[in-house]
Amino acid sequence: MSLFVPLDNYEKFDKSLPLQWLWYYEYHSTYEIHAHAVKNVILRTRSKYQQIDIIDTFNSGKILVLNSEPQSSQVDEHIYHESIVHPAMILHPNPENILIIGGGEGATLREVLKHKSVKKVIMVDIDEELNKIAIEYLQEWHQNSFFDPKVTIIFDDIKNYIKICQEKFDIIISDLNEPTGSTPAFKIYNESFLEQIKNISTNDTIFVMQASDMKDLLFWHYRKDQDIPLLKEYIELFSKYFKEVKIFHSFIPSFYSDWAFLFASNQKIPELTDQEIDQRIKERTNNKLKFYDSETHKLLFSLPKYVREVIEPLGV
Repeated sequence: MSLFVPLDNYEKFDKSLPLQWLWYYEYHSTYEIHAHAVKNVILRTRSKYQQIDIIDTFNSGKILVLNSEPQSSQVDEHIYHESIVHPAMILHPNPENILIIGGGEGATLREVLKHKSVKKVIMVDIDEELNKIAIEYLQEWHQNSFFDPKVTIIFDDIKNYIKICQEKFDIIISDLNEPTGSTPAFKIYNESFLEQIKNISTNDTIFVMQASDMKDLLFWHYRKDQDIPLLKEYIELFSKYFKEVKIFHSFIPSFYSDWAFLFASNQKIPELTDQEIDQRIKERTNNKLKFYDSETHKLLFSLPKYVREVIEPLGV
């Protein structure tokens, strides 16, 4: 428990009643911490695979925290989930068969199901306990999408599933947590995994994934760290296996970060006009998107110079 009086609003508070709030600290690096004042701890438990916490915060509402790392918040999860889903779905000519890797909250699934062309969605998540928790506590995220008849949920390690999978997918969305040593996704992105992803892809398949904090490239250049940022590693690895790799990004307020996403495809991903994007959104979806449209699309794919200076020599 921490004692804290916001200095900029000090005069608004009764000084006889000090504000005592519990704080959730997110460690971005050895040198940077972000914090959320917590109204209530809704759930603290541990599954077979990870620590699962749900907290209720003053600014961001409920936040799902896995292994001490925030996954999404009630207030702005739509920004993250619309970003990871809709650009790929809109740029694909006819997305019918979809694979979601991870996505335990159900919000990625929710966004995929907004597309009328979708005939089948397979969601593979390693943690069945997280799914049960999401159903009970994260209704705002999944909105009952788990129970849609188009959806099949498989509780298994994705590495096991893709070894035996005989299907081909139009869109593959990897919505896993950071592949660090403390998570089930540890070291998942390797050469063997990408070979198997290609085996379940068609020429038109678009693979999309969350690709970590984009500003790590900036800090890495300034600090001259030995550890290469995940985003740079991803670009180098995926470029070996796919003809086209693209980076895009979206600022996630509750993360305090400009978050990167990665596209990979066996052929050139088409570029659409503003009119074509908005027309596809209108025709293909229920048109209830909160964040993504043609104007947002331009923002997502406009990269700052410090990112371009790192990725352009890699051919991206």
